[in-house]
Amino acid sequence: MLKELNKSEWLSLLNIPEDRIPKVLVLRGTRNLRRNYYKHRAYFTDCFEIGSPNGIFEDVLIGTNQDTDVGYASVYGDSMASEITHVFGVLGTSVVIQTGCCGALADWIQPGDIVCATSAHCGEGAAQYYTPEKREIDASPNLVAWLTAARVEPVAVHKGPIWTTSALLGEGKQEVQKWSRQGYIAVDMETASTFAVAEYFQMGRLSLLFVFDNPCQGEHILLNDAEKQKRRAIGEQVMIDAVFGFIERGRF
Repeated sequence: MLKELNKSEWLSLLNIPEDRIPKVLVLRGTRNLRRNYYKHRAYFTDCFEIGSPNGIFEDVLIGTNQDTDVGYASVYGDSMASEITHVFGVLGTSVVIQTGCCGALADWIQPGDIVCATSAHCGEGAAQYYTPEKREIDASPNLVAWLTAARVEPVAVHKGPIWTTSALLGEGKQEVQKWSRQGYIAVDMETASTFAVAEYFQMGRLSLLFVFDNPCQGEHILLNDAEKQKRRAIGEQVMIDAVFGFIERGRF
């Protein structure tokens, strides 16, 4: 079965040269898989696109950034995030960074701000298969500490626990208010899954997300506002720059 596939088998199935196994994997949580794939591809040279004979994997690459081989994948939700993290975990990649957007659950957090998850609650479905005894998975403290020391401007950065869900349209006022009261500062759709698989494979893990909206203030993804959209664009770019700054400094 797929769980038993080992490193050499995955290398063969995906036709990956062993000397291209990346040190770090970057995941972008998004519904716009291809658009974000090409956006991130521009940050790499010597790109090796990863597919599979039956087309299970798409929008995945290994590329070089600042002389470091990096894996990148566009993913949406817990299933895709866990699958890609699993494959690179088997291969021996040492760090995974989850990126994407989130909904804020605290009044003081605004669209375009950055959220660094110190932990993620497993409100999705994939984490239970990797860390069945846990409902909360921590980020790697040393990687969170790196972000604290880094200069991330011009937006605010918030650190704290987040909630991961797998049902975007199942979020109602009751749910988001409950999560907020429990102390979670944001909600996303991938981080807990990525963290759980990373813990299983003993990978370092970090999640940096830009805030898209604040459900606690009555906002949702279908609303539009020019100023908020501008802040989101700035926050997204700050997030991307922070990730590649991390890679440039070899913080893994």
